[in-house]
Amino acid sequence: MSVALLLLVAQAGAFDDFIARAKAGTERFRDADSARAAGYRPIGPDFPGMGRHWLHPGLILRDSLDPAAPPLLEYAEIGGRLTLVGVAFAALVLGDDPPASLPVPQDAWHFHQGTVTEESFLRGHAGLGHLSPGPRIAVLHAWIWLANPDGILATDNWALPYARMGIAMPPGTSRAAARALALASGDGGRGYLEALLHAVGEPSVEEMAQLSVVLARHQAAAREHASSSAALEACWVRLWADVKAAVRPEVWARLVPLTS
Repeated sequence: MSVALLLLVAQAGAFDDFIARAKAGTERFRDADSARAAGYRPIGPDFPGMGRHWLHPGLILRDSLDPAAPPLLEYAEIGGRLTLVGVAFAALVLGDDPPASLPVPQDAWHFHQGTVTEESFLRGHAGLGHLSPGPRIAVLHAWIWLANPDGILATDNWALPYARMGIAMPPGTSRAAARALALASGDGGRGYLEALLHAVGEPSVEEMAQLSVVLARHQAAAREHASSSAALEACWVRLWADVKAAVRPEVWARLVPLTS
């Protein structure tokens, strides 16, 4: 066996061990009450493709990362109960290099900076955060309790809106269809998108009122077509056309990155 192949086998083994330890260490937290008793607390909004982060302050301040003790858990309401869908690892870094202590690709990490307010969380997870030089938080998601079609380390899990609705995600479903379904899956999905439009677009009070009407109308349409991926995708496209018509050009220019 070549040296390169031996290295690949070793890396695969290390990654499998990392995932196994993460699952074993968080098995008990599939009961949200156990997580709360252990010191985890919910922070930030409920993301359509992530659920809500639960943070353990003591674990996020550790000098090293322990696969069995992730500082962040991710919960979503599925079938009427809080369900553990994934975990996340976080560490303070000083530049653009993520931690090297976990056996994962460097590009699986993303960064946050500033206070953990709802607005900064929204912008950061929408890929619109503007990082300045200095300390930041590197974050790695691991979807160990809900299979992710984009990979276990992908930041978003677009199977989650389907799980919330009790629907199996059809193979090849587009991200647009999943996002439309997230809007349909509950007032949390609509509230998230409304908050995102407000944080990123900075519309006027009058524009925001009109956007709320637009979102309510498209939420109803997405619910009506929840079983059709093609119809959901079309609903998502029409939503953004109506958003564009409801705001000033300068507001729309700030919102364009959210449409891709």
